[in-house]
Amino acid sequence: MRNILIVLAVFAGFVLSAQESNLQTYTPSILFDKGDWEFKSFQNIYTQTKSFDADGGKVKNAVGRQTWTTSINQFLYGLSSKINIGADVWVKNANYAQSGVASRTSIVGFGPKIKIAPFNNLKRLSIQSTFLFPLSSDLEGRPGENEVFLHNDGSLWLNQVFYDLPLNEKFQLFMQQAFWYQLVDNSFRDNNYLQTQTSLFFSYFPNQRWTLYGMSEYFPTHYNDGLQEREGFFSYFVQSGIGTKYQLIPNLIELEFLYTNFWKGSEGQGAGETINFGIRVIRQ
Repeated sequence: MRNILIVLAVFAGFVLSAQESNLQTYTPSILFDKGDWEFKSFQNIYTQTKSFDADGGKVKNAVGRQTWTTSINQFLYGLSSKINIGADVWVKNANYAQSGVASRTSIVGFGPKIKIAPFNNLKRLSIQSTFLFPLSSDLEGRPGENEVFLHNDGSLWLNQVFYDLPLNEKFQLFMQQAFWYQLVDNSFRDNNYLQTQTSLFFSYFPNQRWTLYGMSEYFPTHYNDGLQEREGFFSYFVQSGIGTKYQLIPNLIELEFLYTNFWKGSEGQGAGETINFGIRVIRQ
């Protein structure tokens, strides 16, 4: 009985000490101190039955419902308060409800990343660079082979600039500008190309355990597929959504849910929606 009371006391002390701070302060803009680390697993389920036409309207897909599930698994470790390092593993599944069901799953990205806080007077601004290699070939599903499009063929060099701006104790803005440089390999695109992602999140903190937020994202591709040459803002999509985060154990484990809708895009872009689930673990 004495041992049980000791264990309970230790656990209670751990929870109470964890409650002294909370995960709301650890946005993607903030780096971890030396020895601290984070693991996050984020599950994105995108599904569509329609695409945008040339006039911005929505038309039904000939192949019926298409669903892609992406599991983004990330680890980040603090070398210092100025430099963090880590690694990502992205696993993707595609499912086409055609005559029967066509499905495929693969690791579409695996590789290292580094995150820095370059300016002493801007502690809420950080830059992260990730390089991802695919572990499978023919991810685009060429005709006559596996005809399920899973992911772009080639490697990805992803650079992200994060910045958040607290408005007061209850509200916060978070901004991301990302540069997705695709290095093609046996792709339907002949040349390397750039995509840019601009995201804005507006968060509300009703208390220290809950976060409610709205988001919007503009994602253009700077490549003309028809002419096979680089062209600025050739295609794009816009998605917006609402989400929530809950600290299951303050300062240790956080759960997240997000819904988004693709409400605008260029011809051929999917007019679908996403459901997203995430879990984040931080150790200090």
